Amino acid sequence: MDGEKTGLKKVIIIILFIALLVVTFLIIKPFISAILIAAVLAYMLHPLHKRLSRWIKNRNLSAALITFIFIAVLATIFWLIAQITIKEAFNLYLSIQKLDIFTGLNSLLSKLFINAPEISRQITIALQQTVSQAINGFMIQAGQVITNAPTLFLQIFVAFFVTFYFLRDGEKIVKFVKEMLPFDEEVSQKFLKRSDDIANATIYGQIVVGLIQGATAGIGFYIFGAPSPLFFSVLAIFLSVLPFIGPSIVWVPVSLIMMLSGNFANGLYLFLFGMIVVSWIDNVVKPFIVGRRANINPIIALIGMLGGLALIGPIGLVAGPLILEYLLMLLQFHKKGKIAI
Repeated sequence: MDGEKTGLKKVIIIILFIALLVVTFLIIKPFISAILIAAVLAYMLHPLHKRLSRWIKNRNLSAALITFIFIAVLATIFWLIAQITIKEAFNLYLSIQKLDIFTGLNSLLSKLFINAPEISRQITIALQQTVSQAINGFMIQAGQVITNAPTLFLQIFVAFFVTFYFLRDGEKIVKFVKEMLPFDEEVSQKFLKRSDDIANATIYGQIVVGLIQGATAGIGFYIFGAPSPLFFSVLAIFLSVLPFIGPSIVWVPVSLIMMLSGNFANGLYLFLFGMIVVSWIDNVVKPFIVGRRANINPIIALIGMLGGLALIGPIGLVAGPLILEYLLMLLQFHKKGKIAI
């Protein structure tokens, strides 16, 4: 009889635990992206917080100070860039309709002994439509951001609020996670170490190097007189974090449009700048920043980042590869007999 009561109590506890997990998930579901963003920000800001903690012993004050400074810097940069970028995008949309690519393209084909005005006209229309659609899509996204401003501000508030607590209690959280992992000490240690390596490679290797590539492409836009340089710089920076895509999807068509619209020399210089400088940053800067801590398979990186982006938004660029690597890690541990699945 006592055994039946004990078994019944265990069943009730399990049901209660599962119910609480489900309800908790439903409660935090609207803020999962914000929490993941907070985790990434806390990871990136942790080295600064650790240094500041040597001077400011109060963990609340040091975490709050780091978070506030980051918010102030980010908000200022975003506000300045957003104002100019939206204005440039609108002006570019108007000017692209008047751009005489046809004459330049026809002249170029004539130099190649090809007299094909119809080909020139079709290519011109295709280029104008492609650029116009890209700019129009950007303007639509900007409008949606403004429309969803209240929800966006709430998500941002939660993200920075949670970032503060992650910075303050990061060591306690890591210790708690380690204790909760259903593995022995050796596997738990390897799991956390690999997690740190993957996060480092994803954040600093893919994103930071991508931002550097995009910013370098932006410098090229300014130096060689590309139209609406800030708009294309922001676009290049955003696309640079995606593996296999990068800023070339921006600087190649921009340089071609410049060459075909009468600015052949600067367009050619921009193309060479992209080929020589921008494209090689990945091979020079990435090993320097990441070192040999973790090499993520490019296929895992691509599928993880694009799938994560589609599933949970921008934070999926980090979370996607991380989740796929976790699965591979568990399978490797199982293969080596470290865990049973």
